[in-house]
Amino acid sequence: MAAIWQSFIHKTNNNLVTIMNNTAHSTLPTANKLLTHKPRHEMIDALRGFALLGICLVHCMEYFELYWVKQDPTALHNLIFFLFAGKAYAIFALMFGVSFFIIMDNQARKGVDFRYRFVWRLVILLALGYVHTLLYLGDILSVLGVIGLSLLFVQRLSNRWLIALATLCLLQFPFYYQYYAALNHLPGANDNPAFFSLFGDVYAAIQGASLSELFALNSAQGIYAKWMFFVESGRGLQLIGLFIIGLVLGRIGFFTQPEKFERSRVTALGIALLASAVLYWLDKSVQQLPATTFQESAMAKWYITQALGTYLSSAITASLVLLFIQCYYWRPTGRYLNLLAPCGQISLTIYLLQSVIGVPLFYPFGLGWYETIGQTNSLLFGIVFYAVLMCMAQAWVKRFYYGPVEWLWRSATYMTTAVPLIKRAY
Repeated sequence: MAAIWQSFIHKTNNNLVTIMNNTAHSTLPTANKLLTHKPRHEMIDALRGFALLGICLVHCMEYFELYWVKQDPTALHNLIFFLFAGKAYAIFALMFGVSFFIIMDNQARKGVDFRYRFVWRLVILLALGYVHTLLYLGDILSVLGVIGLSLLFVQRLSNRWLIALATLCLLQFPFYYQYYAALNHLPGANDNPAFFSLFGDVYAAIQGASLSELFALNSAQGIYAKWMFFVESGRGLQLIGLFIIGLVLGRIGFFTQPEKFERSRVTALGIALLASAVLYWLDKSVQQLPATTFQESAMAKWYITQALGTYLSSAITASLVLLFIQCYYWRPTGRYLNLLAPCGQISLTIYLLQSVIGVPLFYPFGLGWYETIGQTNSLLFGIVFYAVLMCMAQAWVKRFYYGPVEWLWRSATYMTTAVPLIKRAY
């Protein structure tokens, strides 16, 4: 293992030396082509900002995970969760695949093999996500850091193979095997998924935890519960599928050459909306069936509803993305949607700020809002909270190329502080 790690470090350092040598005869601010700030795609940033808005609203209405301790399934809660729960993070994952393509393509054009550097980039993201998880168990960064490695194994495949692989991931075939196993009473097939009890124990402990106790709880038991959820709920497979779709969309210029896909976007939006309606009806129909329609223990029904739920989530995600793009390029609404772009530009910073500020407000070691705020007030808080974050992001991007966390991540990736941050007139 040590030899493998030493080989990885040696190759990474050699890549950096090669990059520096190739740019040694240039002068700042364009001396190091690898570190020079590149123009951004505003629509991609706006879409990422929209995903962050959805994540913020879900986090607030979920009391940053403690809703499941004190549930209040109001119509307002159901609406926000229907629109954004599982979908906002899916858009975020989709854009992760797009960003992967943009990064790798930019470096390939310079003749740079960026694979080892990208692995190091994900290691940093994983470390950052682990620290964030200590405060907020719902962290997605550590998951992206691990599952994002899958892109390196498929990046050389043709689009046709990538689409086939993404389809296999999104179809969630393991659920159908588990359904078969439950119907036939195979050993363990009708046991509840492990994350049911794991999360129950974690949430119960969080209710009386101090900040240090929260850190200790999330550092081991909480992380284990989260990863079991991603494995047993199918979210892990869904993430891989979304990453791959994002990679394909990046390759074909779906977001960077919108004029090429104007008509196909409208067709795809119609299909996505129709699929959402059909799957919603089917999902509700199956959920209303008595458990005995499948079996007495009801686990077979759970697996089927989980599969249908992931299909519905994917269809709604596609509808949201395509509808957002259509509205973005429609002049009356586009200029307002573009206000989300600054948040998307510093998305990592905005994402972390949500929990750094929100968790102390909702958790028992802080103000303990989860017990008193209610769903309506929580939604109103989420809207105002994100509006404040938008104003902060707008002010920041006027003066800086990157958010503070983005700058640290980029600097750590290249192991240098020469990454430009402050916008100056040269």
